Amino acid sequence: MGIPYLKELILKDQAFLLLAAIIAVSLVLVILFALVTVHLRLRNMRMAKRWQRLEAEWEPIVLDFLVGERTPEAVRERIKQKDSLYFLDFLLRFAQRLRGQEATAITQLAEPYLPALVAHVKKGDPTRRARAIQTLSLLGLDRYPEVVIAALDDSSPLVAMIAARALARKDHPEYAELILDKLHRFENWSRSYLVSMLTSVGPEVAPALRKTLADPEKPLGIRAVSADTLRSLNDLEAADLATRLLGNETNRDLIAAALRLLAEVGRPEHLEPVRRLCNSEDFVVRAQALRALGRLGGTEDLQLLRQGADDDSSWVALHAARGLREAGGEQLLHELSATEHPRSNLARQVLAEGGAV
Repeated sequence: MGIPYLKELILKDQAFLLLAAIIAVSLVLVILFALVTVHLRLRNMRMAKRWQRLEAEWEPIVLDFLVGERTPEAVRERIKQKDSLYFLDFLLRFAQRLRGQEATAITQLAEPYLPALVAHVKKGDPTRRARAIQTLSLLGLDRYPEVVIAALDDSSPLVAMIAARALARKDHPEYAELILDKLHRFENWSRSYLVSMLTSVGPEVAPALRKTLADPEKPLGIRAVSADTLRSLNDLEAADLATRLLGNETNRDLIAAALRLLAEVGRPEHLEPVRRLCNSEDFVVRAQALRALGRLGGTEDLQLLRQGADDDSSWVALHAARGLREAGGEQLLHELSATEHPRSNLARQVLAEGGAV
């Protein structure tokens, strides 16, 4: 038996031992992972059972408090300090369901526990910080507005959005400009969500929205959101501003938003720039202009709307046909629907929408 053979045998033994060691280590790691998983699961189950037990104890005494059968002090003496943050979370769920005096009573009950929550606003992952801001906004906004306002600058867009949503309230219109100043952080969020959030403040937000819409230094997307919110609020004072934008702006999104706004709040004196844009090279602008024309125009605009129904873009043609119906041009739509024209089906659809078939 030669030396080369012995070396080969030793190498094979070493490789086998290394493989065995790797398998053993892997097995140990798998076992450890399984043990940790079981431990965490058992711990979570214990915690869940504990929280269920606490909630079962807390619910009747909080209900007694709400109906005046128990004082705030009598409730608080049943809450251990280590459970105070979870008790706030419990009260949050009450606050989300209540209104008026009962909601106010819940915020008063929560008051002594809020300082501990404030300390957590800048701690933990974004989800925890967002939850802390949400809780604070519902249970302690009047006491800690500066904490929620500061969260508009949180490094996490989620936390900042929760703060913005919390500040967008009818009873606090003074926060509207603060939200608008930070709205550029949320440009990637759904526009309909942003419009809904701002609309919830009520008509008091309109001056700040008009200011933002008129400011060429503001991001175009935010100005378009402002226009759509003014439309949602039916703000008549925004009509003149929207008309000026049609003559000064070149951005498709902003022009379309201004046209949508005019369609809701415009007057006949705003028609000229709308008519001009019905021949825009941009199909999005043409569509919105024709729809606005249908809302604001008269019999002298029926032929322009009828021409729009022949547009190469089916979307533009649809807006033109709807505008034609709204402007009183149903007879023209009936004539179109009775032909072999490529848009005859569209004319029948629009007539059906208006109940005129």
